[in-house]
Amino acid sequence: MHYKTNRLNHDFQIVYFLAGSCHTPDAAYSLLCDMKEDRSNAIKSYHASKLREQAKLVRATRLLESEDEAERLEGQADVAEMEAATETGERNYKAALAELATIDTCIKVLEPLRKYKHLPDPVAHEAAQAEDWKLELIHRAENCLLTTGAISTDHFATMRLHPEFKTEILPAIEEIQRLMSLPDGRAKLLGSISTRKFYLPELLEGEGRASLSEISSDDPS
Repeated sequence: MHYKTNRLNHDFQIVYFLAGSCHTPDAAYSLLCDMKEDRSNAIKSYHASKLREQAKLVRATRLLESEDEAERLEGQADVAEMEAATETGERNYKAALAELATIDTCIKVLEPLRKYKHLPDPVAHEAAQAEDWKLELIHRAENCLLTTGAISTDHFATMRLHPEFKTEILPAIEEIQRLMSLPDGRAKLLGSISTRKFYLPELLEGEGRASLSEISSDDPS
């Protein structure tokens, strides 16, 4: 179920469906960097909004002391609006902190496995594209062949654009088709795709997963 409850993404979504959907540690790291920047900016924006609320409260307090009834009512309305928004703002802030902690935990686990960690981040993000896209396109081919028995035209057109189509992607597709032609080929293929070389949830098991649970919780209170 996709519900927010003050979060942009819950821990489960981050670990299994977002960073966990990447095929290489470097691609997962790049995705997490995007998410970290977004949550960091949300936290910074919260602090800025608190300052604006303080300024608004000062103005509202002055209106409450006005001899003009309309101005006093406006002051009361401003105070009521701020009180209503404060609780939600606090929950959003705590949820952003929890989400950021999860992201940082995932990055820490990935860092030793990164192929391009010696490069500056902008260069590393670019360098990770080709391999992860290659593996993603092979992954899509597996899904297509296992479910419909054929690769759709649009997916195949995308695969052909990859520079490693002839050397890596097409041979992988042919191997999948060969396996599926065997009596027990489908079972073998299902077994092979269930053992990914890189799978973030497995990396977070044990000590990593424990620290994830301790640092971050879906309950922002």
